Amino acid sequence: MFDELAERLRAVPTATAKQLLREMGVDRTVMKGLRAMTSGRRVAGTARTLHYLPYREDAAPPQTGLNRHLIDSIGSGEIVVIDAGGNDEGAVLGDMLAARAQSCGAAGVVADGVIRDVDGIRDLGLAVWAKGTHPDSNVRALLAWEIDVAVQCGGVLVLPGDYVLADSDAAMVVPPHLAEAMIGKAEEMAIEDEFSQELLRHGSGLNEAYPIPSARREEYERFARPKRRHAGS
Repeated sequence: MFDELAERLRAVPTATAKQLLREMGVDRTVMKGLRAMTSGRRVAGTARTLHYLPYREDAAPPQTGLNRHLIDSIGSGEIVVIDAGGNDEGAVLGDMLAARAQSCGAAGVVADGVIRDVDGIRDLGLAVWAKGTHPDSNVRALLAWEIDVAVQCGGVLVLPGDYVLADSDAAMVVPPHLAEAMIGKAEEMAIEDEFSQELLRHGSGLNEAYPIPSARREEYERFARPKRRHAGS
C-alpha cells in the first residue's frame, strides 16, 4: 500500500529530522553505533520489529523460525528493525534472508547486531544498516524470540509502526504522530537551504546566506513561493 508520508519522509535528511524532532520535544531518536553497510541511499518506511535474545543451550523460543516468518510477511515499503542487543557473535542477516526481504518489497533493514554476505546483499540492492559483520550465522549466539513488539535498536525505543529514516549519516526513528508536522517543517527548511546554497554559489558570505538574514527574507519569499506551489503546500 502506498504510504504518502513515507514517500515525503524519504526526501528528509536525518540531520534535518533529528533537529526538528528535538525542537518538537523528542530527542532520543538516533540509533547509536549503526552504519550503512550496503548503500548510503536514503530510505524511509514503517517498522516491523524482530527481537533476539542470547542463545542458551537449554532454552527455546516460544515459536521456532520467527525471523523467517517476519521476513516472509514483510510488506512493500516496510523496514525490518532487528534488536540483537548489540551481539557481535552471529549474523542476523545474510544474503538469503535479504533476497527474500527484497522480493517482498522491504525498504531496508536496520539491525542492532552484525550481518554477513555483504557483497551479495549489496548486489541485491537492499539497503542495510548494522553494527558490523561476522561470518557465523546467529544460530549459536542468538534466539529469535518475538516479532512485532517494542524493541530497542542502537539504544532507541522502536515500536511497531514507527517510521524509520536512514541515510549515510544515521538511522533513526520518527514517531508517527509527529511525522506529518515534522515533514512539513523539513520541506520548508529544504527550500531555505536551497536558497542559501544559491546565495553561496553567487559569492555571498556565510553570514549573508546562512541562516537567511532578516534583510533577505523578502527575497527568500519570492524564491520560495513557486516551489511551495509545486510541492502542493
